[in-house]
Amino acid sequence: MKKLFALIFAAMIGISLTACGNDSTEKDVSGSDVIVGGWTATESPEVTDEVKTVLEKATAEMVGSTYEPVAYLGSQVVAGTNHRILCKLTPATEKAESTYAIVTVYENLDGKCEITEILNSEAKVNVTEEVIDGGWIAPETPAVTAESKKALESAVSELAGATYSPVALLATQVVAGTNYCMLCEVTPVVENPEAHYSVVIVYEAADGTSSVTEIFDFAAETAE
Repeated sequence: MKKLFALIFAAMIGISLTACGNDSTEKDVSGSDVIVGGWTATESPEVTDEVKTVLEKATAEMVGSTYEPVAYLGSQVVAGTNHRILCKLTPATEKAESTYAIVTVYENLDGKCEITEILNSEAKVNVTEEVIDGGWIAPETPAVTAESKKALESAVSELAGATYSPVALLATQVVAGTNYCMLCEVTPVVENPEAHYSVVIVYEAADGTSSVTEIFDFAAETAE
């Protein structure tokens, strides 16, 4: 009887191990579960040479506008890889104003790339690489700083209806205080919420108080 019980117990352990081995999820570099087909947020919004190459391939034959990568937002494993990139979009016209756009690029298994979606915003990109009094200054990297995160948290603390998570710092402006231009992930406080991206302008006064002055959402291009 003891021998029979031992055989049954061993068989149950084998079945359990087999079931664990058939888990349909993968592990990303941070150790968290990644469901195949789902979007995975990047650990750093910094644009790598690989991301630049992917965008260059996808826009090589496009005319009418240029797309400059500003921040890398995430990837999605499909039959290949989808890349989500925040870009500076500039129309090829005289005195054109640049705006922010979220571009999705599909990279197939052979390395061929194409744009599958463009989400436009009305947020103007008026940044410079040089320090100009009263001008917007582009940061060295789009990584969110402790100062900008603190200002955002203070500014949205009394806003109801959604939570705001900083994704990338796009620009700063020194006035009578400091303005921060940030890309945020906005999650409505509702059942089964769908998060979306917004460009949020936060003003931090000299006394440390902060407020949201503008919010720009993104929308898909529509056929005219």
